[in-house]
This record gives sequence, C-alpha cells and structure tokens, in this order.
Amino acid sequence: MAVLAQQSCFAVFEDTLATPRQLFVLHGLREVIELSTPESLSNAFDRIEAARLSGLWVVVAASYELGYALEPKLHGEEKLSAASPLLKVWLFSERFCLEGEALASFWSGEILALPAWQREAGLLSLQPSWTEDAHAAAAQRILHAIKEGECYQVNLTMPLTGEHYGHPLALYVRLREQQAVSYSTLIRDGDSWILSLSPELFVERIGHTLTCRPMKGTSARGEDASDDEARARDLLASEKNRAENLMIVDLIRNDLGKLAPAGAVKTLKLFQLERYETLLQLTSTVQASQVTATLQDILAALFPCGSITGAPKIRAMQLIAEEEPSPRDLYCGALGWMAPSGDFRFSVPIRTLLTAPDHRIRLNVGSGIVADSSPRAEYHESLLKAQFARRLSEDVQLIETMRWEPETGVPLHGLHLARLEQSAHALGIPFQRADFARVLEKATAKLPPHAHRIRVLLNQRGEVSMLAATLEPLATDLRVCISAHALDAADPRLRYKTTARAFYDRALADAITQGYFDVLHFNTQGELCEGARSNVFVEYDGVLWTPPCRSGLLPGVMRQHLLDSGRAQETVLHKEDLLRADSVWVSNALRGLLAVRFADSTLPSN
Repeated sequence: MAVLAQQSCFAVFEDTLATPRQLFVLHGLREVIELSTPESLSNAFDRIEAARLSGLWVVVAASYELGYALEPKLHGEEKLSAASPLLKVWLFSERFCLEGEALASFWSGEILALPAWQREAGLLSLQPSWTEDAHAAAAQRILHAIKEGECYQVNLTMPLTGEHYGHPLALYVRLREQQAVSYSTLIRDGDSWILSLSPELFVERIGHTLTCRPMKGTSARGEDASDDEARARDLLASEKNRAENLMIVDLIRNDLGKLAPAGAVKTLKLFQLERYETLLQLTSTVQASQVTATLQDILAALFPCGSITGAPKIRAMQLIAEEEPSPRDLYCGALGWMAPSGDFRFSVPIRTLLTAPDHRIRLNVGSGIVADSSPRAEYHESLLKAQFARRLSEDVQLIETMRWEPETGVPLHGLHLARLEQSAHALGIPFQRADFARVLEKATAKLPPHAHRIRVLLNQRGEVSMLAATLEPLATDLRVCISAHALDAADPRLRYKTTARAFYDRALADAITQGYFDVLHFNTQGELCEGARSNVFVEYDGVLWTPPCRSGLLPGVMRQHLLDSGRAQETVLHKEDLLRADSVWVSNALRGLLAVRFADSTLPSN
C-alpha cells in the first residue's frame, strides 16, 4: 500500500550502502518553521528545541548562507535568496522504518500509486551555468589570493540547470539506483522537492559525542577493475588530494575544539577511500566527546562544513561571496533530522537536486582550489560530480519524423530543421546543419521512387542518424479515442520530440490494437493536448482550431505549417469541443491533415 502518495509533506532518509539497506519516513506534519532573515535566529532554535522536547521529530534544511548569519564577522556578506529561506524546519509526529528487501516493494508500490504518465522519470537536460572560461577566470582570481597568502584552499562551486520529466518521486527512485550513498534524502514540501544523494556526513550527535566525516579528494572510476585499482592507489598517494583533505581535517578539529574539553577531539580515520558508482572519494573521520552544547551553538561552531568552504573558513567564505554570482541555497548547507532525544544526523547536501513545479531542476557542483590546482582540471572534476545525474539524460535523443517524396524531397524540410535546431539548443545538444544535410543526402540517395518515412535521431554528442522505411497506405476510415490518463502540461516531454516517449508508444500500440488511428490526451485541467502521434484540430464554420502549446503538446511541423498559412488558429479546447465540432482532424508531417471520426470512448488504462 502506498504511503507517500497521499502526503503533501514528508521526509525520507535512507542508507542504501548499509547491509541491509535502511529507510525511515517522517510524516504527519505539525508545523513549519522558516527563517528568512538573521534577526529571529535564536527564536527559531528555541522553537526547534521546544518541539523535540515535546516528542516531535525535526527535519532541518539549512542553506549555506545561514553560515554568514551565524558568524558575526560575515554579517552582511551573504547573498540572500528570495526563493530559499536561510533555514527551513518541518516538525513531524509520525515515523516508520523499513530495511532490507522491504525497501524494494515499498518503492515499487509508491511508483505504482503515481499517475501512469508520471511513473517514467528522468532528465532531458542538465547543463552548467558557467562556461569553462568563466570558471577558469574565477579560479585564477582565487589562485592569486592563495599566492598572496590570504587562504590555503577555497571551494568554488557552480550550478547546473535543466529540466526533468515524470514525477519527482520516480526521479528520486531512479537516482538512488544510480548512486548508493549513506545519506540519501527525499523531502516533499508541497510542489517543491529535495532529492539528495549525498555521500558526505556533516555532523552526527549520539549522546554527547559529535562525529564529522569531511570528504576531500576525488577521482573518476576506472574503465575496468585493474584501472579502478590503479586510480584508487593514485588517489590515496596524491599529495594534492591528501593536502586538501588534511587542511579540512585540521579546520574541523579546530571547530570541534570550540565545543569539547581539551583532549576530547580525535581523528579516528584519515584518508579513507570510498567507492561510488561514478567516482572515488577520500574521507576522514573526526570525533569530539563530552559535548553538551545546544544545536544552535553546535552549528555556530561548525557550520558550514569546512569541506565546502576552504581554509581559513572566514576568508574562504568571503572569496566565495565575491566569486559565485548566485546564492548556493541548500547546496553545501545542512540536511537531516533530529530525534526527540536530541540525537541528530545532518549530511552536507551535495549531489542534491532541487525541483520546481515547472519541472526545472538545479544541481550545484564544486571543487577545492589549492595552490597547485589546474582550473581546467577543477572544472572537469566538478562536472564529474554531476555525472550520477547527468547520465540519466545520456540515452535521450531528439527525434524528427519526416516524409520524403522522390520528386520534392522533404516537403517541410525547413520547419523540421528549425525545430530540431531549437530543441537541440534548449537541451544543450550540439547540432550542425551541415551534418544533417550530409546524412539526409546519404540516407535518401538510393531510395526507391515512392514515399518514405525518414526517422532522424540526434544524440547527446550531436551525432545525426537516419533510417528510411516505405510509407504504407492508411485505412480510409480513421477513428480516434480518448486516453484514460491525464497529462501534466508542464512536463517537458510534451514540448520536445525525444526518445523519452515510452508512455505514448504504449498508448498508441494499445489504440492500434483496438482499431484506432490515434489516442487523444487531455491535461489535468481537462484541456485537450494532442494525440500520441498527431496534433488535433476541430473545425467550426470552416475554421480549424488547435490547442496552444501551453496546454501541453508537441509543436508539430504540420501544425506550424497550418498556423503559418492561416488555415488554423489556436484556442484552448475541451472534450465538449470535440463533441460539438463540425469535424475533427489530426495532423503530422508524415500524413498531413487527416479527417477522423471521434469515438467518445476511453482507451482502457495501460
């Protein structure tokens, strides 16, 4: 039975590296505490303390910028975000736990509880907001500051932005399969979601003992087992990576020393190798005992984690504020839970995606700049840390389906080319018109003299491929039916023609099996969208009307041709319009404009 699908606010914490895997869910929201300005800082922590003493579980999402509010020497230097508070806290009354094999059935049940259209999730794009040159310029300024003795290390970060498709919960499930970590977190807050696959512990309190496990030192995984072992040895022996790690260990020992008696801070493990699906990392473990400080005092001493600032911390944070043009928000802050007992565990929210209702996503990445850093290498190390998410889009290709005639070639060639080029630009895919022309000429050079269907694929590397097939004649009586599933008009799958269309392919196959030419879809507002392989038109008094793109549909090239020629106009349409229309039409580039019979029947749920 699905639990999360019925909740508008919840938090899931998982350790997917543990044996057996472990999960607990917090739900039953009682209150939300938000801190947007530093003035009410103490009041917020007093409320948190009162809540946990009353038996509530506390979930904390602290933005990186909270660190500027906690440190008097940095007041006024933070970049405050209008969209993200300094601190957001959810108070929950209910908790349940699962482990081992029960996790698989739990997540499969949650996926099945989602609308069918939203069960398949992934990324269409995730592109860095900084160019390599812009990053290099910032890195060079930091290297100059290091040379001048202002600091030893500065963590320089940048955002990647893009679009996801499908439900955020389904996206999280895919990501957790890509990267097993100890501090996996999923938080729903209404229409906003946090999907964190963090491998790094910020601080954990059990009784009066605090444990920190900073992560510094990165390498890509090897091509095979032998190469992987060689890279692991190189990482462990790397003077640069060991120096980075040791700097942060010393910084964190110093921070913990503010909270513990003399001699109570110890380094338990130094330069431990951790293996993840896409990279190798070095961690060290530092522990402080006999700590009786409050949560506010602990964060004031430790926050933000030194691994994502640099050393010395205050000057590093000043340089970060100068070089990074936008707030980090939750990235590099703290994310985790606090039990009624006062024990807590907070990760450093790296490898963390933030989603918005319009399907936009953001993922920040970074690396530590030290005296012998190469700006180019640091940029590519940063991108390596996003690979666990970016590889979800690697198999997504853009599609164009074109009609080819022996006498005229591709009738709507210009519109196909324009749409492909615009889509490639929007998704960050390289595209060259000359490559398209060369491949098209080769694909059609020896075709028999009759109409063909040309399927064009453009992959993430910008490589064009085409496949030609004879265009078979259609039946004379074409019928269309209605899908049982409503679409999310904001889902980017509806705006771009890509290979991420398994839902449409299944719907079309089911419709054809039952004798229909196409199946029409509506969005969650009841607005007509499109067919699985065509755009839809209704005719009134000789005028064709078709839904606008904002209703959720692919801007088909034949549709665009009809709009450009004045034969069709846009308006929001509903089922009643299909029933009252003088006639119903569908169009695509292969078949043109086709009259169809609208069967007021719903295709059974697939």
